[in-house]
Amino acid sequence: MTIPSPETEHRDQPRRIADIAIDDLYKTFSTPHCHSCLESMADAVLLLDSDRQSMYTSAQVDQLMNRSGMAFTLIPKFSLRDPAMASRFSAFVNGKNTESGPLSLLLGYKNSHDRLLLTCFRLPETSTPGLHTARFMLTLRTPDYYPVRQWQIFTEQFTLTQAEARLCHALADGLTIRDYCGEWHVAVSTARSQLSSVFAKTATRRQSELLRLIYLFTRT
Repeated sequence: MTIPSPETEHRDQPRRIADIAIDDLYKTFSTPHCHSCLESMADAVLLLDSDRQSMYTSAQVDQLMNRSGMAFTLIPKFSLRDPAMASRFSAFVNGKNTESGPLSLLLGYKNSHDRLLLTCFRLPETSTPGLHTARFMLTLRTPDYYPVRQWQIFTEQFTLTQAEARLCHALADGLTIRDYCGEWHVAVSTARSQLSSVFAKTATRRQSELLRLIYLFTRT
């Protein structure tokens, strides 16, 4: 019998703890016990399994489904109606996308100017064999969720132009520069110039620092 060295035990222990934590997370998402906390979220929430089948939908999702021209469907599995958005979503859930972090998509409604921000989080895989559990958590909300007064203070504090404030708003919503350009019909070079100007005015150097600053000014 081989006795593991202290170094091996010390190295393996964090991994075992991480496995237990992930399994506990999955057991939580696989049972109704977490539903009350999800229902209390301001956003509409969906939990999807590996086949994109809905395992849970909050009451807010039902309200969104009642709106005409909905940009997504839940039957036979969660899918987006817009081909370009559907392609990006499929690439993300299949692990074939190049976008880091959660996926954010700005969805539109047919014959409507309304917008809906979808954010998809990939949950870690479980090590428990045969456990049917959630693999993705989706949140849905309207993009204009920041308090108007706080956003105005942020804009005035750093003397942002209307275009610069619009770019900050888009980035805070989780959109990429490319998403912003497509939504507002802005050239990529123009958007990058606007972003450089925002960096200079806010004394930030990267988007993560800018988003942290926006959060500090606009949180309730």
